[in-house]
Amino acid sequence: MTTPVRRLSSDLLATLPAWVVARLLVGVSWVVARLVSDELAGAGPDRIGRGLMAWDADWYRSLVVGGYDALPLEGVRFFPGFILLGRLADALLPGGPTTAMVVVANLGSLLAGVALYRLVLAETADRQLADRSVWLLACFPAAFVLVWGYAEGPFLAASISAFLAFRRRNWWMAAGLAAAAGLIRPTGVLLAIPALLAAGSGWSGCPSSEKLRRGIAVVAAPVGAGAFVAWASVHFDDPLVPLTIQGELRGEAVDPASRLLDGLSDLFGPETLGDGLHAPFALAFLALGILVLRSWPARYGVYALACLLVALCAQNLNSFERYALNGFPIVFGLAALAGHRRFGRAVPILSSAGLVALSVLAWTDIYVP
Repeated sequence: MTTPVRRLSSDLLATLPAWVVARLLVGVSWVVARLVSDELAGAGPDRIGRGLMAWDADWYRSLVVGGYDALPLEGVRFFPGFILLGRLADALLPGGPTTAMVVVANLGSLLAGVALYRLVLAETADRQLADRSVWLLACFPAAFVLVWGYAEGPFLAASISAFLAFRRRNWWMAAGLAAAAGLIRPTGVLLAIPALLAAGSGWSGCPSSEKLRRGIAVVAAPVGAGAFVAWASVHFDDPLVPLTIQGELRGEAVDPASRLLDGLSDLFGPETLGDGLHAPFALAFLALGILVLRSWPARYGVYALACLLVALCAQNLNSFERYALNGFPIVFGLAALAGHRRFGRAVPILSSAGLVALSVLAWTDIYVP
């Protein structure tokens, strides 16, 4: 009989090669960015100099060091789960807050890969599909943020593990993981949707104690996120400030269909590398979400599409690909295409090329990750 320790070791060995290769690709991207930065219109030597702590990672590091009161109010848009993990790692590890944040981000992404591998095996018993899924998560076009000091690694570890707990009907574990995801990123509240779908299965035949556990799992993610929103609202005397400050940066909520059409028109104007860049990704990801909805249990496709639609509801589509990565089941759609004899080689190559390209554009200040 396979012990839990042996199973974990096996899952880790299956995940580790993709995790290592993704970091090598990001390293190559940094070298390329240094070489081409002087030639690109948006050259950003400051971003390149900050390495893995560029863009939002620098905000997170500053919050680990000084807290919310030491930064402009804009800093409150970053939820505290990753910051608290960074402070814990900083207390335990040498090297200071930068090292701590990078370690937490990369360890989180490794755990996310392990959880994804186990989840695919639990749902399909298909090791080849599990292998492809892990590789495509690690080499997803926006997955360079799983290497940088961003919150996505721990967030994906929590949210994917929550899906595994939903499947196993371990409701207390699911509630804890969903609440953690809600504390790490605001989009964690969307875990209430797959939790509701999972909890609703067989609801009528459950005893009252079981219904209570299921109900807690459903509300856990909104409670986790809501706890921080409530604290920040009182602390800064500004109702819902983590949400309203984000709205100032991303604009008012808009119709996602109209926003997608506008993005397509931007492809042929001065915004080709701005909002226009996101439109092809949006179309491809929506198609993948629909594919997952048709071939996996409903909670996977519904969750992926919910993440995509929320991201498309913003006037400003910056970071769209990263937000799409939060809806991790779209990776299952990519993995299905990669298993097709016509697309088997093209999918991982194009995805990895996208990872390198977006990394370079982010470091040279052209693309907002």
